[in-house]
Amino acid sequence: MNTTPEQILDIEDALVSDENPARDGDTLDFQRCARLHNYLVAYAYVARNGTNTPDLDALASESWFFNQPNENIDAIRARLDPSLNSFLDSIYDPTPGFFYWVSRLRMELADESFSLEDNDFEDKERFVVIYGTSPDLGSHCLGVLYDQLNHRASFPLTIENSESIEPVAEHWDMWFPLETILTQWIHMLRMGKITADPRNERDLSDEEANSRHQIGLWCWHPYCAAQIDSTVAAMDRYTDAIESRVQSLLPISRDAPFFTDAELDAALVPKECFIRSFLTRVRTPRLKLIAPGLEVPHDKEAFTARQMFNAEGQGRAVPSFLLFTSADDSRTISFNEEIHRLFFGSRNDVPFNDGDPVPTGLYSATVNRFEYDSEETGFRLLLPFALRPNPADEDGARRSDGTLVPSGSSTQLFQHGVFHPFGGEHRAQRLERLFDRWTELIESGVWTVGENGVEGGIEMFQDADHGAWEDYWIAPSW
Repeated sequence: MNTTPEQILDIEDALVSDENPARDGDTLDFQRCARLHNYLVAYAYVARNGTNTPDLDALASESWFFNQPNENIDAIRARLDPSLNSFLDSIYDPTPGFFYWVSRLRMELADESFSLEDNDFEDKERFVVIYGTSPDLGSHCLGVLYDQLNHRASFPLTIENSESIEPVAEHWDMWFPLETILTQWIHMLRMGKITADPRNERDLSDEEANSRHQIGLWCWHPYCAAQIDSTVAAMDRYTDAIESRVQSLLPISRDAPFFTDAELDAALVPKECFIRSFLTRVRTPRLKLIAPGLEVPHDKEAFTARQMFNAEGQGRAVPSFLLFTSADDSRTISFNEEIHRLFFGSRNDVPFNDGDPVPTGLYSATVNRFEYDSEETGFRLLLPFALRPNPADEDGARRSDGTLVPSGSSTQLFQHGVFHPFGGEHRAQRLERLFDRWTELIESGVWTVGENGVEGGIEMFQDADHGAWEDYWIAPSW
């Protein structure tokens, strides 16, 4: 165990990155995982107590898991791999409310929950719940699960989520080294996506309470300043990749902002929201077509006129905005239950009837900021055709969690899917990830560039159903 507060807080060399990958071996990297775990425990302690460094004696005295009778702990330890026992010997026991999604250290033996697997494993339990899901998130909770056979971890929030991770051999991409999961959480803390606030919710201003979701000490924010920066950078990289392949660019200043505040006011974009910050900072693409069949909105009056989901405009709900519309304005789709659910939730007072034409293209996500797992940097790619139109077709477009896009869907391309391996359940995929994926499609030559920008019509996205699903898939992340 680290011996000074400074050592606990200094974890740069323990974080997983491309340059410092997780161990891919036959045991838990218990020292690395313990350092990341202890950082989170210390972070929470500092936030709760208003200090700059943790009191190590106080941390050591806060015992919850280890406060059980010795015979209970010994019975669990006897069923654990030596590396997991070494992890327990190296960590501070977190108080309840360890992190946003998880409550505490559980070390619960869980083979009974995974009857589909071969659990006859060296006379030990194969599956162990290391951290339990916060009970604030509902019933049937599970948590961060460790497979002692493969030395990988996954995070099914609930027992129902276990369908997304077993059989393990068929869902291998949903299992990660434990240090990868812990690193993802720390990354979200450092960027400000999740913050720690010891105040009681009744002490918050209305604006604060309505702009985040809180579980105990931890607050989830629909967006943060770092996400504005990273999404602007991702789109600028994507625009650069296209423009470097276009011989004759439109006569627009390279540094001209995409939209002015006045133009966004006309489109009823809320004053304080992610999409306004993004659109007023990102560079204007000097081309016509930003993706196959999707055009850049150089005509700002036309941009305002085509917004159909912006009636809410203010308050807790941030409506969706059509960012890049189909270049062929006849490529609409009929308003239906799927569109209703994604753009209006459970509201019944919507200005559409089933069958009404809706413009297709890339939309920002609709967000109720105070709700759990809301993601204001998200998107929905609304296509003028159904993906996987034949329900019996077991091939075709897939989502990040490996599941097939639901048959008949026109909105699920590039999305997370049912399972979020690092926490959460419902939020939309982030624009930053989409622009990064599209950049890869340009640089790899899957998408080609002509005189007006990216070539091809919007029907190119149907390639995801015709053997090229990996080109239209975003790898799992938070």
